[in-house]
Amino acid sequence: MGTDRVALPMHSRRVLAYLSLDKGSEPDCDRGLLAERLWPDATVDRSRASLRTALWRIRQASPVLVHGAGGRVRLADGVAVDVHDFRRSAERVLAEQRDCARDRQRLLARTTDLLPGWDETWLLLAREQLRQLRLHALEVEARRLAERGCYPEAIDVMLAVVAEEPLRESAQAALIEAHLCEGNVVEARRQFTRFAELLWTELSIRPSPELCGRVGAVPVPPPRPVDRQVAPGGRVLLPRMGA
Repeated sequence: MGTDRVALPMHSRRVLAYLSLDKGSEPDCDRGLLAERLWPDATVDRSRASLRTALWRIRQASPVLVHGAGGRVRLADGVAVDVHDFRRSAERVLAEQRDCARDRQRLLARTTDLLPGWDETWLLLAREQLRQLRLHALEVEARRLAERGCYPEAIDVMLAVVAEEPLRESAQAALIEAHLCEGNVVEARRQFTRFAELLWTELSIRPSPELCGRVGAVPVPPPRPVDRQVAPGGRVLLPRMGA
């Protein structure tokens, strides 16, 4: 396909987005299912009419974007989808044992969600799957870098991940492990302390015993509730110091 920009109304862009994501698993899509997914609150007739209008708009703008036959519609074979290329980069990082510097940089460069601002129900699962795939691939790449002794690169990767997902313990653990492997125990303990404080502030939970043990920290049990007694007149009596 060429690189010319094609202006489309929102309902046509929704059709293209759905077909682009669906092409990763199916070569084409049933028209009825597509209309139902994109216009779930409309009647069958109305949703199919909306789909026909959206497809007509797409063909008017560019006749080579979509093809349809026999009640099925699909994205044209020559249309490149950046999400599919991005997914392949993440899958290569997970599968390869060698350095994947180009794919790693591509994963690091993408910091926004898939189609930000869209609140389509059909999009939520694809968006979360892509986000988790990216984070998991970056964690694997960071651990692989650390195993090869590339500690600065591993730390840079994990700092980017924890900046986006500070409560993700697997990412925090990979970052702390890279600090320890590099011999920076103080940095590892400092990172652990920041994570533990954030975890308690946000979720009122502690880091896992495994992570605590890795940095030599003793798991701290949650504080016991204060034993309060109510005196006559409604005054609250707190325990005496040392009691």
